[in-house]
Amino acid sequence: MRNLRPLYIIIGILAFLFLADKIFLIPEVRDRFMQPGGMVYYRHRLHQLDKFAEYQSATRVESAEKLRGAEGQGSNKADKKTVVVLGDSRSFGIGTSMAEAAGRNDVVIWNFAGPQAVPAYHLFLLERMLQSENPPDAVIIGMSPDGLGRNAGIFASPVLNYGVDTSFIEKYRSQIPNRDLQTYENSRRFAIVGMQFSLRTLIRRTRGSLSSKDPLEKLQPYLQGKELSEQEKARYLSLFQASSENLSIYDFNTSPQIEILDQLKGAQYAWFGAMSDEELKAETDTLVSLYLDAFVVSEEQMFYLERIFELLNKARIPAVVFWPRVNPYLRQVYNEEPRISMLWRRVVRLADRYGLATADLNAAEATNCQHYYDASHLSIDCYPSITAYLLKQLP
Repeated sequence: MRNLRPLYIIIGILAFLFLADKIFLIPEVRDRFMQPGGMVYYRHRLHQLDKFAEYQSATRVESAEKLRGAEGQGSNKADKKTVVVLGDSRSFGIGTSMAEAAGRNDVVIWNFAGPQAVPAYHLFLLERMLQSENPPDAVIIGMSPDGLGRNAGIFASPVLNYGVDTSFIEKYRSQIPNRDLQTYENSRRFAIVGMQFSLRTLIRRTRGSLSSKDPLEKLQPYLQGKELSEQEKARYLSLFQASSENLSIYDFNTSPQIEILDQLKGAQYAWFGAMSDEELKAETDTLVSLYLDAFVVSEEQMFYLERIFELLNKARIPAVVFWPRVNPYLRQVYNEEPRISMLWRRVVRLADRYGLATADLNAAEATNCQHYYDASHLSIDCYPSITAYLLKQLP
């Protein structure tokens, strides 16, 4: 028996580690250990569903008061159309501020786009919104070949991993490929691995929290000669902290990244500047090798997309579906691959069937902006014209 003691110790340690790992399946624990990237956005979108419902309810109350001749002072929510954005990261820049910059002060835009999001995720969000008595007035939907491809692996993670709940997975299990379903189940079987835990990030954030530097030090050159209110100082501090590394970012309740997303109703305006032509081509080649080589259309995602169109048509909510502008090198890949070049035409036919508008931003002169932040995304200075154009296309 004495010789077996090391074996028992090893078994005990493994059992302890297995049980400890399962702690990270508890929502409250995950909310205090958010990893960088997709997990932040997808968690924020769940939180934003509640904020959106509250806003819509308040707007409807205000509209009712106006009809009774009891218009309140100050707020003008009832005068503005509520527009929801669904899409992937190429839709992040569509927001209220971009609309206002283009002279559209008649809309409030709630951005629910998710990094590498696919139609299944858009359906999950739309079903939740339509359960409410106060759905959006209009919807903008961004489509990308990446999200309509079967081999990219992004349906499993981040979408199933972070974006949807178990009831959605059970409801649509027959439309989830076995490979994606297995990846999702593994993310629950090994929770901390499924969260994509980063030790390097933990070290950086710990060092950042131990630093004694003035948190506004890097912003001082931009603040010279400016007298800021306490509210303005708080906003500048949030902007700085959202792009820095400290332990507060782990906690959903204290994360400055969540605060910034709240302030912008889910939009993201951080991508400034343009990549050089050489860098753009090299990064595009990498992007193609990761997501578009051996491209196969996902019939499952096409099923989810048609379901979205059906629900919008039934609810009589006007919508525009758009194909995002991409850099010339990526556009050439799209045009030369028949399965991709024909995909947009297939989406257009499907949208026409359900009375939805469509827009190819690569073909519209109004959206002919050539500032590419990276191989996948336009610079934020392109988005005022894009936002105005898409709003104009709404039926």
